[in-house]
Amino acid sequence: MRRTSWRGAGLAIVVTAMALIASACQRTEVVLYDRTKTPNLAQRYVTRDGSDRYTLKLGPGAVRVDAPGTNVSTEYGSTTRSVIWPPSTRAVTDQQSCASWTDSRGANVQQGIALRVRIDGSRFRTIVVAKNIVYGANWQMNVYTWDSARSPYFKTHGAVSLRKPFELNDRPRPLPWKVCARVEGRVVRVKGWRSNQSEPGWTNPDHTGSVTLPPEWVYAGKAGWYAGHIPPGGTIGMGALRTSTWESQPDS
Repeated sequence: MRRTSWRGAGLAIVVTAMALIASACQRTEVVLYDRTKTPNLAQRYVTRDGSDRYTLKLGPGAVRVDAPGTNVSTEYGSTTRSVIWPPSTRAVTDQQSCASWTDSRGANVQQGIALRVRIDGSRFRTIVVAKNIVYGANWQMNVYTWDSARSPYFKTHGAVSLRKPFELNDRPRPLPWKVCARVEGRVVRVKGWRSNQSEPGWTNPDHTGSVTLPPEWVYAGKAGWYAGHIPPGGTIGMGALRTSTWESQPDS
């Protein structure tokens, strides 16, 4: 006579129950900011050269970040960096931000995505995914964290190579580039594709990658964008701005 393994039976019951729960709930993307919203963006400098500044020109789902010609930093020496986000959106833990990097002017300008932007009194925190500007490998997306209460305030946690969509003959392809970054729990995922390509899925190995952050970087914040190293008279253009989160909905 064959004996029934209660341990095996219990495991089967648990697996079946989890499958039923997963099938009963579907995640739905909820848009927080896009071209249908009234243009409204805040800016915070994470580093700054003296009194150098950036000006924002807003449009529906778009922003142009300009460095006035009166800025004093040299063309190759600007260390001014800023985070830009829609302040009227709600703070969430799991989130996504996307943009089309449409155009730029100036050597070594740096476009990026900001995640979990949060201000607590004088403390400012954010996760940034930014285009690499060292050694010409612009197709590498570096993952940083900034925390004004930490020393050092700036740390690098890893990088995602998007060589397949953004490199040709060891040189970066011309803009526009389309980039999304999302953070769920401790994991930051990055996706990139060119404007003449269909948007790839998040499991496409040629267009995506991930970096895992320390556990203290799991908290609610707001999603936005990043612009840095713009020389005097330089500019960064971004369109198709979109931030979102997800909600679980029961299957009907």
